[in-house]
Amino acid sequence: LVEHIDIPATKTHLHIIGQQRDKTVVYDNRLCGGDNAYSVDPGATVVVKGTDTFFENITLENSYGYEKLAGPQALALNTVADRVCMNNVALLSYQDTWITSSSSTARHYIKNSLIEGAVDFIYNNGDVYLDGDTIQINRPSGGYIVAPRHTADTKWGYVFQNNIIRPRKGIDVTDVWLGRPWHDQPKTVFINTQTFINIPAKGWYNTMGGLPVLWAEYNTVDKNGNPVDLSQRETYYYYTDNNGQKHEVFNVKNTLTAEEAAEYTIKNVCGGNDNWQPDLMCEACDAPVVKSEGNQLTWQAVPYAICYVITKNGEVVGFTKETSFDGYTEADNWQVQAVNEYGGLSAYGTAN
Repeated sequence: LVEHIDIPATKTHLHIIGQQRDKTVVYDNRLCGGDNAYSVDPGATVVVKGTDTFFENITLENSYGYEKLAGPQALALNTVADRVCMNNVALLSYQDTWITSSSSTARHYIKNSLIEGAVDFIYNNGDVYLDGDTIQINRPSGGYIVAPRHTADTKWGYVFQNNIIRPRKGIDVTDVWLGRPWHDQPKTVFINTQTFINIPAKGWYNTMGGLPVLWAEYNTVDKNGNPVDLSQRETYYYYTDNNGQKHEVFNVKNTLTAEEAAEYTIKNVCGGNDNWQPDLMCEACDAPVVKSEGNQLTWQAVPYAICYVITKNGEVVGFTKETSFDGYTEADNWQVQAVNEYGGLSAYGTAN
């Protein structure tokens, strides 16, 4: 689908579920930098202003950045709203792939997903929990993963939990910075990260336009699972304003203890005053155990499933609330998926 999509604030609780992440692709090629650029609202491939939006099994791409592997800013996603949840998605570009909310109280959760970029490709404000994701780098050297601008009242900031950092296939990536401070008072932690790319000894680039209050790691390991030496991680940051005045901060916390790392739970970071539980949205039902009987598919009811999706040779051919489907043909590949209450799909159950 080649299109710019804007989900307005009046459209809440939209759940957009693709059949498969690599099959369901929304892309555009608008720029938010350079000559005749768009702003980040009309420029991003997808803009989410409606609260309680859920994406699953879908790719959001800015093809300018993803294909050219060059800047300027080319956004794939702009999540303005609170309570945006994503599961098994891909966000693809080069510079500024994903701009998070400008609100310090907005919450985003992204699980089992791929986020690709090179320069400041996760940036802005809000409490953002990245859970079991792959951070994929597509620039050979000198890139930056995050460029936050968290305001003083942001409670948690960017939380990377159980993530992998790796190069894009076919690109020889020698190094990448964890981030640089765009504006204000950034907060970012990397917990239980495995990196297949060299991170400079200092880890964080120490000047841009803000002064971090917490840029820290816990249990970062290399490609072989060996602990990465964090003893030289940066603690000093500075920038020079438009009046030529230098602003500095010293002794910024750069590592977490086990006890401190344990505080970064989904409940603490995302729960808020309304007990938002985005991880529950990402819990798939069990796959149906499918049998064929004559020209009919049958299966036992799957706990918590609200309906089932039927595919034939990889194409969706039906939906049903029943536990059977007519029209089975032995020569074709038939599969059934259970659908949870949020629209999320189970693994495939294949007819035998």
